[in-house]
Amino acid sequence: MGLEQDFRVAFSMEDLISMKPRKTAVTLGVFDGVHRGHHRIIESLIQCRASGKAKSCYLITFDPHPLVVTHSRITPPILTTIDERIDLLRSFPLDGVFVIQFNEEIANTDYRTFLDKYLLNALDMKVIVLGYDCRFGKNREGTPERVQTESKKRGFDVKVVPPVEKGGEVISSTHIRNKLLEGELEQANDLLGHPYTVSGQVVRGHGMGHSIGFPTANLAIEDPHKLWPPRGVYAVTVRIGNRELHGMMNIGRAPTLKELRDGAREIEVHIFNWKEDLYGENIIVRCHAFLRKERSFPSVEALVKQLQKDKMRALRILQVEACWD
Repeated sequence: MGLEQDFRVAFSMEDLISMKPRKTAVTLGVFDGVHRGHHRIIESLIQCRASGKAKSCYLITFDPHPLVVTHSRITPPILTTIDERIDLLRSFPLDGVFVIQFNEEIANTDYRTFLDKYLLNALDMKVIVLGYDCRFGKNREGTPERVQTESKKRGFDVKVVPPVEKGGEVISSTHIRNKLLEGELEQANDLLGHPYTVSGQVVRGHGMGHSIGFPTANLAIEDPHKLWPPRGVYAVTVRIGNRELHGMMNIGRAPTLKELRDGAREIEVHIFNWKEDLYGENIIVRCHAFLRKERSFPSVEALVKQLQKDKMRALRILQVEACWD
């Protein structure tokens, strides 16, 4: 893993220029989920630096998802917000990440112009690493084949990374989204290479969890395109600053306490052995295992009894996972 202080993020051309990138290897894409297929691309990128083909390696990602701009009616739910994506990318020894705000201007930029402006001029690119299915530029015309043709004219190298398969299927963001929506969290996490993450700011809820001995942090998800796992109870770890804590999360409408609810779907996180006020804090929740579906109980007492069972099961799962980390 790279040192935290070496990891830099640019959100504008001015930010990027201030980094003074020289003789770079570059990859680009949405990298939604930062899954195992993406890992292979990033590893290939880093190898360019290790082999001496480049002096530094940069990753370009786009926000929002390009389909939000080009095909807003069919925008898929996203696996990672831009903050979650950057957090996951910190696990790799990259020299920098450049977040390009995807808008109509970018969507209508010819791939040759994009190569010249962002990669060759701003990044002094010597090698480009592309996934086998990468497409960029106006009408997605920047295919690996066309980029290879341009490389001969412009004097840079091209590396194309083949698909990564598991169980006979290509790992892709779409495949992982489907697994999550089908409730197959364990399979989705295996394809991701890390637990699925939700994050947001803690906001005030109804206070009902506290009244039954299971206080919860209510999570506000700002990005309307973020994929929520199916309703139910999950074993989770929660990152608060530099601390990683065990807990469980409920996604749903709390049917047992429905007379106190407005019927809206909510994300509530109970952190084990935690008593501090979290209102206004941003937390990261990693979903390790699905415990059970949401259901209504005949009484609050029955709900509390089940929550105690959920807690014990979550602790067993999380302690076993910690032993393998």
